[in-house]
Amino acid sequence: MAFPPNLSSKWTLASVVLLVPLIVEGIAPLFQLVAPGILVVLTEGVSLGLATSIIFGNLALGILLCWLTRSPEALVWLIQTAGLAIVLVIARKQDWSGIKTLLAGFAYLCVTFMVVLSAGSGPDLLDGYNKVVQAISEDMDQSLALYKEKSSGIYQVELENWFRQFKEVIIRFLPGLLGSVFLFISLSNISVPKIYLAKSLKNEVFVPVFTQWRLPELLIWVIITAGGLAFWGKGIFKACGENALLVLSSIYFLQGLAVAAFYFERLKVPAFIRWITYILLCIQWYGLMFVVIIGVSDVWFDLRARAPSSRKS
Repeated sequence: MAFPPNLSSKWTLASVVLLVPLIVEGIAPLFQLVAPGILVVLTEGVSLGLATSIIFGNLALGILLCWLTRSPEALVWLIQTAGLAIVLVIARKQDWSGIKTLLAGFAYLCVTFMVVLSAGSGPDLLDGYNKVVQAISEDMDQSLALYKEKSSGIYQVELENWFRQFKEVIIRFLPGLLGSVFLFISLSNISVPKIYLAKSLKNEVFVPVFTQWRLPELLIWVIITAGGLAFWGKGIFKACGENALLVLSSIYFLQGLAVAAFYFERLKVPAFIRWITYILLCIQWYGLMFVVIIGVSDVWFDLRARAPSSRKS
């Protein structure tokens, strides 16, 4: 089998992407937003087998580096990042749709998180989750205590009340927040090859374009079930419904944005007005809810099919 002439440079760059964040302290969490997507770009033009070999080879080097430096946290980052890259590479080579790729990446990150929990607590995932909650609660309490030490004492009672309520919300919706973060990580890494390859190679990746993204119709029943549990469920069922609803709302928010972007494009709305509208929608809770409702409504009413004809420039 003939290897491409730039295979060594692809391997070297992949090593930089996966190994440097393990060495340079503090950049790994932020770099996870783009590293898997960069690996998709680097492995463009080679076969699926070679692409996965490049990633697996550097994964093995990274595992060795984590073992030498005694860094279990770095190992978790490495497995999440390399694994997500492999999912995206497979999606790219097999021409998966953007939505399918997004959901696959999200599912991989969720499974990885549960594996990490089980590794730290055995088969009892709930015990592992409770340890995570306890650690977060202790960190937040320490942050509050540190702030109180350095503050002049003004508004401390109000601050403590607000902080207690904030901590309760974070803990209550922690699974949903984590799921939303995983969704954002998957989306940001899909965007890297979509933007880069579309510009450099004139090659659309993870089709269709964002304005045509559409979630599977059966998923609507999942969000309806989650909503029912969130509003009428009790105990653990209510908690599961609330957190599932948070994650699914994030997914349908993307579909709502796709509908909005479609109408902006069809009506030839200037880019400046588009971005102002996006910002206003995203900084207000009712704007977020409005976009989610648009995304859900698109499932039944096919809002893009009802769009007016394009304006003539």
